[in-house]
Amino acid sequence: MSLERQAIFAMCLIVILIASTGVVDSISKQTIEKDEYKLRAEQLLKDVVKKIQEIRALSFPWQVEIEVITISWAKENWGRSYAEADKETILREERIYKTLFMMPENASLYEAKVEWAGAFVAAVWQGKIYVVREYFNPWNSPGAEKTLAHELTHILQEKYFQIKDTPTFDGGKAKSALIEGDACLMEELYYSQYETPVLVLGMNSAMPEAEVQLTEVSASISDSISRLNYFPYEYGLKFARALYAKSGWMAVNQAYKDPPTTTEQIMHPEKYFTDEDTQEAKEPSIMENGWQKIKDERFGEYFILVMLGSWISWNESEKAAEGWGGDDFSYYERGKDYLLTWNITWDSIEDASEFYISFQEMMNETGAEKEDQLWQSHGRALSLTLEGTSTLIVSSTNETTVKKIIEYA
Repeated sequence: MSLERQAIFAMCLIVILIASTGVVDSISKQTIEKDEYKLRAEQLLKDVVKKIQEIRALSFPWQVEIEVITISWAKENWGRSYAEADKETILREERIYKTLFMMPENASLYEAKVEWAGAFVAAVWQGKIYVVREYFNPWNSPGAEKTLAHELTHILQEKYFQIKDTPTFDGGKAKSALIEGDACLMEELYYSQYETPVLVLGMNSAMPEAEVQLTEVSASISDSISRLNYFPYEYGLKFARALYAKSGWMAVNQAYKDPPTTTEQIMHPEKYFTDEDTQEAKEPSIMENGWQKIKDERFGEYFILVMLGSWISWNESEKAAEGWGGDDFSYYERGKDYLLTWNITWDSIEDASEFYISFQEMMNETGAEKEDQLWQSHGRALSLTLEGTSTLIVSSTNETTVKKIIEYA
């Protein structure tokens, strides 16, 4: 994005009279450096395009261009502008995360989304590759070529593969994992002779497909939110590897026609290959009038893993989440109060009991006070019940509502 500079004529005269030679030399040097940077990036891009076409046996639909941006530009245009347009939704999402003890009470999800956008190394947006000058070094091969290989894969995906949007968090993460896992695999195969592949991380489908710099971004974003953001890249790569091991790029390409639908299938590729689907989870009845449903959701196995793993050991959390069968999450509002219900079905009674125990351990670690089978924390009441292969979590700023729901559930 070009920046227009305006100056008062008299001021220009003063600058020229004081230090004309130094200013001209400085401006010329900066211009040359910018030109050299972009020329180098464009030359690398041409080389990588040729190799990608050979590896993937797909041709690029248009001549790909590079735009050079800064961290501050990315934060403003891909962070704050998106967050500002979706402020109310983000606030509700923040409430859910805090109710489930996945964010500190003083943390801001709005600011986390802005900071996350500032971690991009490169991104595909509107058919172009955008590289962030502070992160992307075109003189550093193979790092720069790996980044371009990743982004060029997204260009190919836009042309040759389409996946229908999914209305759930769980399904959306599965879709993103296929997309980003494919791009990560291309990186890995592009420079397979290097022992340590680059780990790439990115955003949801509303944002540009991007590679994210593993710098200090996690320090300014809650660990749980970082883990949720990282899922498509870490687990997506493992999933793409499993596809490629079956029948190369043919299997990866075919997955776009029959995409994974849950994070469970991404985490356990064998469940994708056997087409294991979700089990029905029923929403409990709300016994009071006035509650308006705002959100209906399915969070999935990985979300449960991250929630538990924020407080108890990761190994125990993996075991507790692995028996996931399906879930139904609902979020309501009534005046200033809000309410959430989350019914999770499990593959067996043993799996349900395992989660029940682990969740209680998690709640003990949060420091929430337990009174009459309800946990109390920050003005919210929360309950957990177990029945057969189902567990039900209910939480609200209105304690009476929680008690009525679990009484009639």
